[in-house]
Amino acid sequence: MNIRSTTNKNRFMQGKEERIRKKWYYQLLLSYLPVFFIATSIIVIISFVGVRLTIGNEAKRVNEVATTQMLKNIDDALRSIDHLILKEILNNVAFDKFFDLSKETDKYLDSLEMSDRIRNIIHATPLIDSLYLYRFRDQIVLTRDERIAIEQFQDKDFLAKLLQNQQQSKWSDLREVTETNVVTNETITRKVLTLTSKVPTISGELGLIVVNVRPYAIQSMIDQMANSSYSLLDFVDKNNTTIASVRDAALPQEDRLANQTHSFTIRSSYTGWSLHSSINNSEVYGFSSAIYYGYFAFWIAAIAAGAYWIYLITRRNYKPVEALMGRLEKYKSEKSLQLLGSDKRGEFDYIEHALDHLIDRFDYQQRHVEEHVKLRQRKLLLDLLEGNFVDRNDEIVKNMLEEQGQACVIVVEIDAYEHFVELYNKHDQYLLRFVVENVCYEVSQEHGIQVWAEWVEGHQLAVLFQSRESASQVEATSWKLSQWVQDNLDFTVTIGIGSPAKSMGEVSGSYERALAAIKMKFKFGRNRVIRFNDLPETEEELIVQPKVLKMIAQSFRQGDTEWSRKLLDFVNQTTEAHAAKENVQHILQLLLFSMDREMSEVASELRAIWKKRLLRLNEGLDTHETEIELSQFYCSELNEAYEDIKQHKDEKSHTALMHRIKEHIDKEYIDPDLTLARLGEVFQINSSYLSRTFKEEIGMNVTDYIVVSRMEKAKQLLKDTQEAVQDISVQVGYTYTMSFIRVFKKTTGLTPGEYRRLSAEA
Repeated sequence: MNIRSTTNKNRFMQGKEERIRKKWYYQLLLSYLPVFFIATSIIVIISFVGVRLTIGNEAKRVNEVATTQMLKNIDDALRSIDHLILKEILNNVAFDKFFDLSKETDKYLDSLEMSDRIRNIIHATPLIDSLYLYRFRDQIVLTRDERIAIEQFQDKDFLAKLLQNQQQSKWSDLREVTETNVVTNETITRKVLTLTSKVPTISGELGLIVVNVRPYAIQSMIDQMANSSYSLLDFVDKNNTTIASVRDAALPQEDRLANQTHSFTIRSSYTGWSLHSSINNSEVYGFSSAIYYGYFAFWIAAIAAGAYWIYLITRRNYKPVEALMGRLEKYKSEKSLQLLGSDKRGEFDYIEHALDHLIDRFDYQQRHVEEHVKLRQRKLLLDLLEGNFVDRNDEIVKNMLEEQGQACVIVVEIDAYEHFVELYNKHDQYLLRFVVENVCYEVSQEHGIQVWAEWVEGHQLAVLFQSRESASQVEATSWKLSQWVQDNLDFTVTIGIGSPAKSMGEVSGSYERALAAIKMKFKFGRNRVIRFNDLPETEEELIVQPKVLKMIAQSFRQGDTEWSRKLLDFVNQTTEAHAAKENVQHILQLLLFSMDREMSEVASELRAIWKKRLLRLNEGLDTHETEIELSQFYCSELNEAYEDIKQHKDEKSHTALMHRIKEHIDKEYIDPDLTLARLGEVFQINSSYLSRTFKEEIGMNVTDYIVVSRMEKAKQLLKDTQEAVQDISVQVGYTYTMSFIRVFKKTTGLTPGEYRRLSAEA
């Protein structure tokens, strides 16, 4: 009895564990499949809509292009008839004999010849249904078959209406015309489109040529160009009467209207008729239905395959989790009350509780250790660089310093640090410093050099190199670090290399020499690697005589043209000397002091210009890191100040002169030799200076003003006098009349004769 009870209990527990394991498996599986179904359905729907919209838009574009081309072809065909008639009017002698009485030889023979020509034209042009000529002087109409008076002509009403209304377009709307066959005496009524041409083509005083075109010929053209299965077309005149159309005859009218979409209408600028087109939906979208069905079947198959794939992957990947869940369930049944306080909490609660506790303890200890080690490393390196006592038995010192080999300190300085601070926020600055430090470690490891680096200032990274090899590796590593920063970041660095240190006590001296090398960036420039050993042993002291500074300042104040050369000589002398930055700044301050003292004696407005530049010069003393940048800045600012002062002086002197030259032009415009060069000789000034200054003062250059002055006088003479154009051209300074006419038309848009006529009419 006990054995059977125990067996049943074991089976119950195994079944319970199996259900628990399967429960999470089904939850995991059902969490993936809905997302998969929804995502794929959305993609398929979007694809369906996209394909349909694409097909519709492309069909609309093709319909518009085809309709436009179709109307162009129709217009070209009709225009060819118009050109043919125009060519006959201009070139055919028979037309001249019929219409022009002075050229008539025999009116009956001429009419017979003209009728033959009409039949030839109709025969050669399939679009033409009929053609006849109407002569005004004797009211005679000539067709291909007869010569008849207007009163007996069957189309006389159209001619009368045409002469009465004087229609603007050459082409009439669709109309009915009645014609009697002279052989069979049969009367036929049909619809035609009529082209009317005047004879002659401009005045139309001799008569008219009337050409009737068959609408079914246009219908035939459209049928050849259009496909009724895809396009529905309606070609109408200005009264919206259908001339020709293309429709699907197999469909009733209401079905044709229901299937139309993407309507497009274009109007001919030549005839005034319009072509309406639309697309047959059933044909355009019927083609895509097969694609839709195939796409839908593929989608069903893809979803089924994807769902089965998810099932297999989930089943395979869940096996380790299933084993873990079984062990947790077994352990939980024994210890859950002790660990969690209640057996109602799930397995993942237990896992989460244990992992959170473990991770929190590990993170706390790790952060504590890293912060402590980093602070101690920074403190020890600073002590080494400053020459303070360092315990060699310290564990960190043992790890960071090698017992053998030699050390060397380099200083990596960020160039243009003020710009760096303005360009990047605090977080980005920290990140970029971290990048530079890491790159320093990486390139050093490539050369087998042990590195100890810390940021001693916001813009300076102190690096202690230790190597058993030659010290040249330090320079090679420094160049590689500098090149990497230049290629990959938006700023550059300058590196100063100190002298080698054979012991720990000599590290501070190497650091001081590295700082001295960095200071020479002022002389050598940015983005360089500067070795202390390359520096001159003694610093050259720059001495400048006060009289040199005073001479430059006086030349500046007096506006001497040699001022710029003297300043450049002074700057070159300063640059060539191996002087420290502080010495160069002091010399430049002395120069500014001398110039300011000289400028204190000038007029107040000139002194205001100088003071504005002086403020910028003083501010630029500390903002430029290199000597060449500082020198270029000073030369540029002082030259601009010189030009501003010179311009202010010139503005006071040349205004009156320019107005005198303007008055001279107004008086002497009659002189044919009045040119820019002649004015320069008269007033003894340079022609280019005269042209530039005259435009600044008057608003136009000298040559244009001479032309304007002469044209104004010419317009006055044309309006107030009846003198010949040749005489007026001489009076306004033009020897050749054609030159005057050409300039007058270019200036006013009219010839002198047209201007005089319009002025008289006004």
